Amino acid sequence: MTGPVSGRVSFCVTCKNRLWQLRETLPENLARVEADGNAEIVLLNYNSGDGLDAWVRTYRKFVDRGLLRYLHERSEPHFHMSKAKNLAHFGATGEFLVNLDADNFIGDTVPLWRAQWARRYDTLIHGFIPETDRGRVGARDGLPAEGNGTSGRIGLPRRHFMAMGGYDEAMLPMSQQDVDLVDRARAYGLDVVRVPQSGRASICNSFEDKLRDTGLTLTWQEMRSRNLQRRRENLALGRLTVNADRSPKEVLLNFTERLTL
Repeated sequence: MTGPVSGRVSFCVTCKNRLWQLRETLPENLARVEADGNAEIVLLNYNSGDGLDAWVRTYRKFVDRGLLRYLHERSEPHFHMSKAKNLAHFGATGEFLVNLDADNFIGDTVPLWRAQWARRYDTLIHGFIPETDRGRVGARDGLPAEGNGTSGRIGLPRRHFMAMGGYDEAMLPMSQQDVDLVDRARAYGLDVVRVPQSGRASICNSFEDKLRDTGLTLTWQEMRSRNLQRRRENLALGRLTVNADRSPKEVLLNFTERLTL
């Protein structure tokens, strides 16, 4: 394949009580999507209680133009990373699906990622901030340093994401979901490459921010330990496709249309 791929790119964002971050990231990210010309932001409101729905309505013109695809899950009391990310990805329309946490900026990555998929279509791209990743003790395969806000920047062709069942919903609400997807994708046969991003890429979060809406009393370390065991089991058992018994969820699409994902 020569030249950058032209397929639609969907940036999949989940949000539960992170409006304070979206106020900063979404306007800039919409500008990046608009400049690309064939991309969208898929924003999943995961039953957020901070006025997110009313705020998104002020962006209705972007919804009408197809730049913003808005999904609203209205029943879940607590946040679960894998379940939320899957809803956002399953509700996207693009040929390429990119996870973009609510605290992340797209920056100048779109043409870089398109060029990478042109070189090798069957690739999972793992983005990162190079400055904060430098010199980490115990780095594995150059994965992003924990806590730098970039571990979730993952993009791959839609057909491969769907074939693997997405993020593993059997995991606890936080930690290891992203690297588990990377591990399974590599074992599945995809190339895994890292593409650095210049400039500011994320807003800093505390562990308290991450755990606040999970509904569990487990610490970050406890969740990480249990999910790490699940991640190792997935590889050891050759469980590259997950969520075989997943039940579909209903969301509201663009304020009015009921959609089951």
